[in-house]
Amino acid sequence: MDQPKLILRRSLAPVTPAAAPAPRPPQSLLTPEDVAVRLGVSRKALERWRGTGDGPRFVRLGHKTIRYRVEDVDAFVAERLCVSTAA
Repeated sequence: MDQPKLILRRSLAPVTPAAAPAPRPPQSLLTPEDVAVRLGVSRKALERWRGTGDGPRFVRLGHKTIRYRVEDVDAFVAERLCVSTAA
């Protein structure tokens, strides 16, 4: 007597890729001129602050190209909020 053949069938259910992370909105980058206007300082002051580390964080995109993220400029301002002039 012949043994019955076992037939395996593959499921044809569609394979869905793992959930990809939601794309982030592009970050807004400001020029030194934009930041100088926002802060009411000169471009030269921003340049000095970059050298001393006293200004907002910045992004160096090339040898001479500097940009600032909006959130870093906002954080810089928020860190300097004062409620009194007393030392």
